[in-house]
Amino acid sequence: MEDVVGPVADLLLEEPSSEIQAACLDLLEKMGAVASLEGARTDGWFERIEEGVGNFDAVRGIMGERFLAYAIILGVQIRTLTTDPRFPANTTVEFSVGDDEPETLTLGEFRTRLVNALVSRTHEPPPLELPLLPDAAAGTIGNRLLLLAPLFGISLELVVAGSLDEDRPRALVGFVDESGFSFMDLRDFEMGIKEKARRDLAGTAEEPFRLDLSAVDRARAAAKRGEYDQVISTLETWPGLLSLLQRTPVAQQLDGAQVATIGEGLELLGLAFKMRGRLLWAEELFRLGLQFVREGSSAARLFLGLGALLVETERYGEAIGLLRRAAALGLQDAEVFPPLARAFLKRGKVVAAIALFEALREAGEATSETDRDLAEALAVLEKAGVSWDVPSPGAAG
Repeated sequence: MEDVVGPVADLLLEEPSSEIQAACLDLLEKMGAVASLEGARTDGWFERIEEGVGNFDAVRGIMGERFLAYAIILGVQIRTLTTDPRFPANTTVEFSVGDDEPETLTLGEFRTRLVNALVSRTHEPPPLELPLLPDAAAGTIGNRLLLLAPLFGISLELVVAGSLDEDRPRALVGFVDESGFSFMDLRDFEMGIKEKARRDLAGTAEEPFRLDLSAVDRARAAAKRGEYDQVISTLETWPGLLSLLQRTPVAQQLDGAQVATIGEGLELLGLAFKMRGRLLWAEELFRLGLQFVREGSSAARLFLGLGALLVETERYGEAIGLLRRAAALGLQDAEVFPPLARAFLKRGKVVAAIALFEALREAGEATSETDRDLAEALAVLEKAGVSWDVPSPGAAG
C-alpha cells in the first residue's frame, strides 16, 4: 500500500491537470487514504465568539482582529488594556496564561509575543493508518492550524495520506482559498500560514515606545532663561509616557545615562510647575522621577526638589528625610541646608537648624531668608534662656 500511496500523492501535488488530479484522488479514496474535514472545519469560529462577549468590538479595535484571535487560540487571558490616544504604540496589555502570574507589555511587544508563540511550534502529525478516518484527519492537521486557517479566508476540506511511514508520516491538505481548490503538503501549508502571521506583525508594526531624551536639553535651556511655560510645553507628554513605561519590560532595559536624563527631565518639569504655582503636579513629578532613579546627582536633585516643596507646604517631618538623602548623594550644602535648616527649625530641632545656618554664614552662602530663619531660631533659644554666639559671616569656624 505504501508503494502506491506515496507516488500517487506526489502526482496529486505535481500535476496541474484537473483530470489527472481527479483520477489520483479517486484512487486514493478507494484505498481509504482520503478523509473529509467537514466535521472538524472551524470556518466562522471567531465571528461566533463575538456574539457572546461584551466589549468584544472595543478590544478587537485596539488589538487588531487577528491578534485577538491569536490570543484566543493560544489561551491567553487579556485582563486589561490601557490605551494612550495620543501615542497608540504606548498602549499596554495586561495578560496571563493559565495559572501564570500576570504580565504587562506594550501592544507591539504583546503582538510580537503572540506571533512568536504561533510560529515557534511545529505540529508533528501522528502516524497515519488506512483507512484514514475523519478524527484522525483532524488530529493530523492539529487544532491550532484548524483555527488559524479560517482567519486568512482558507477553508480546509480534505486530508490525504502521503506516507504511511511511522517515523516520517506525511500528509497533504486540500483547501479552498481565493485562488480556488488546491492541494499542498501539510508542512508547506503550515509554513505558509506562519508566514501570513509574520506578515500581520510586519503590517501592523508601530513606532516603538520612544521618549525624546534630547528634549531635556531644550527644557534645560528654557529653564535657565526663566521660560517655564516653554519647559512645560517641551516635556508635557512625559508623565503619561513614563507612567506607561513603568509597567513594561522596557523600563528594566534603560541604561544609567537614560535613567539620569529621565530624572533630570522630570525635575525640570516639576520645578516649572512649581514656579507656576501648581504644587500638586510638581510633587507628583518629583515622585515619579524617584521611581526611576534613586542614586546619583539626578536623584539628589529630585530629593531636593521634593523636600523643598514639602517644606513650602509645611510637611516638615517628611521633608527632613528627603533633604538628608539629597545631601548624602553629594548635593552642595548651599542648596540643601536652607530648606533642611528651616525644616529642623519648624520641627523644633533648633540646635540642628542653627548649626546649618551657621555653616551657611561661614561659607558665605547666607541669604536674607536664611538670616531671617536664623534670627527666629535664636529667638526660640533666647526665650528658653539659652544664649548662642553666632559668628560673623565668613569667620573661621
